[in-house]
Amino acid sequence: MFLSFQAVVNFLKGPSGPKCLECDSVFIDGVCPNLDCPVKVAEWITRWCSPEAAKIPALDQAKAGQLAKLRLVLHPGELYELGQGDWDQLESVSAEQLSDIQRQMEGSKSAEPSAVLYGLKLPGVDERLAKRLIEVFSSIDALRVSKPERLQQIEGIDEEQCVEICRWFRDSLNKKALKMLEQNDFNLGRQ
Repeated sequence: MFLSFQAVVNFLKGPSGPKCLECDSVFIDGVCPNLDCPVKVAEWITRWCSPEAAKIPALDQAKAGQLAKLRLVLHPGELYELGQGDWDQLESVSAEQLSDIQRQMEGSKSAEPSAVLYGLKLPGVDERLAKRLIEVFSSIDALRVSKPERLQQIEGIDEEQCVEICRWFRDSLNKKALKMLEQNDFNLGRQ
């Protein structure tokens, strides 16, 4: 069987179909699969800064979007590592706004463990489930090392979600985020 020249070209070009306008990744089941996509990063940062999580309202969705597009952050831990030169790259951020952001970020370090867990954006973990997980495990670190069987015992967590939560904690980017948060004085439960 011989393939046409166009068939070979199409094969070498890879899968085709709708692509993410932000990162050019080919959609899978209608969703951008790229975890580094600036849209996904901005969503994570926005959730992290929400009143239900780290409470950093001065760092709004527009500023989170700029940080993500400029590739200054990939996860919330990197927010706490940004220097003045990084912040200076943002458009329309006054010295007073930056002062508010930095003050609120410092205050976020005392967030409740359930708020931190919610802000980490684990798959399927809403605010209510984050509270329940902290009630059961007492800390993010204890949750991180828990066995999948233990997670499945919690009402409202099915087998698929259990797998996704465990996978989240094994992901190298997420491990890095947790390590950076801990280095910046967040209490994740390690003694």
